[in-house]
Amino acid sequence: MIKSVLGACIALGCVALTAKADVLTWNASVPLTDTDWVQNVSIPKFDPSLGTLTSIDFSLTAHIEGSSFYENQEASPTMVSLTLAAEMSLLRPDMSSLITVNPSTTVGELAGAFDGMIDFGGTSGNTFNNLFADITQSATSPPPASDLALFTGLGNILLPVNAMGDSSGAGPGNWIFGFALAASADVTVKYNYTPVPEPTSAAALCLGGLGLLLRRRR
Repeated sequence: MIKSVLGACIALGCVALTAKADVLTWNASVPLTDTDWVQNVSIPKFDPSLGTLTSIDFSLTAHIEGSSFYENQEASPTMVSLTLAAEMSLLRPDMSSLITVNPSTTVGELAGAFDGMIDFGGTSGNTFNNLFADITQSATSPPPASDLALFTGLGNILLPVNAMGDSSGAGPGNWIFGFALAASADVTVKYNYTPVPEPTSAAALCLGGLGLLLRRRR
């Protein structure tokens, strides 16, 4: 009888000690800043006393905003196109890329013949204000497996985020164009891990029942 109860306790204990996967989430951001820039976000590392880190989910939300402007200097009307854009990346401390995104927005129109004034207005020019674009992209590691060790430990890890202007204009003939650009970023890091297993009430009750059985047998 004791052997059968002990076997049941061991079975229950094994089930009780099986840990379920868990997630720990951290967020950081870079405020709206004129490009070009590189700034660090500080993310707490995964504390190994919590369990075993199995994978990491990264998310980068990139936002750009600003204005585009042009002046057509041709003697005849011409089509112009302006793209406000940036290349933005979330990086490891060694500057290798975790995520790279390219937020952009494009405006265009038929510009009138040059009106004699370079003012980015009138009949031959224009200024487009309040332009913006947002993009979110995610990635999971590993690979590489080295990220698990890189993000495990005490203290924080500094992850560089950069935003480099990548705006452009297109149109035939002689014309002037320019851009004013700012960018911000939101970063999310999720640690997926297996917690350190802890005995549950089922295992405790089983052991208690075994103790009672032993006392009765004595």
